[in-house]
Amino acid sequence: MAHPKSGFYVKDDHEYVSVSSVLGRTSELFDPNKMKGLEIWRQMEPNWEDIMQRAQRRGTIIHAEVEMLFMGDAEKHKMDHATMDEIMDYNIHEYITHLSPVLDLIRKENFKNDVSAPSFLMEEALYCHLGYAGTADLRLHWDGQYSIWDWKTVRSYKEEGVKKKAKSMSHYKSAEVQIAAYALAHNLAVKRGELDNEITQGVICVCYDWREPHVHVLNKQELKARAQEFIERYKAYCSLENTQFPRLIEPEL
Repeated sequence: MAHPKSGFYVKDDHEYVSVSSVLGRTSELFDPNKMKGLEIWRQMEPNWEDIMQRAQRRGTIIHAEVEMLFMGDAEKHKMDHATMDEIMDYNIHEYITHLSPVLDLIRKENFKNDVSAPSFLMEEALYCHLGYAGTADLRLHWDGQYSIWDWKTVRSYKEEGVKKKAKSMSHYKSAEVQIAAYALAHNLAVKRGELDNEITQGVICVCYDWREPHVHVLNKQELKARAQEFIERYKAYCSLENTQFPRLIEPEL
């Protein structure tokens, strides 16, 4: 996986704080209702830790499966291949079955000239000169626009006590801010001449194992608004931690 467990990316002897670290550290300040709701849920759900661990593993498996379907292998997920027991336990086949039409559309728009060389970037780290970094799931063309893409998976209907109910997009407000931060980093790099192709929309694809995925699109103006939210949270993070990024890694004595 490209996401550092430390919460910091390293480039040219400097640390960049991860987007997810910024969002996590500032949640109580900027999204207190979410934090309160999460705490209530934990109190009411005795198995909350197991549920969250399963969610993380399920998402990782879906990422690896998608990569193998696109590339024929999982270079970025070599350690994340699911066992056959996990494939069955997480009901992965049904997720992929319902996701297939979306994957076909991605192939059609991004594998135009060479099926072995798609015109998208999968889980490539983005470094922003402002001092933060992150790893977007995909940067690709979707519906004619160059887009930042994020996969989300909803709990399997086969898990005990889980009902077939579509997830409200209000649940993914933090994801909107996250992909907007990635889009901002990418577009600033374009302005600096480091990258081509400006990001003009964001996409959150919410995957289910009982119905078609929900493809939620943020237009350019919505992305800019969410990016501004991130900048405010990034400034708050630096203030809370009393530091600035990128910061030089001091050599050990």
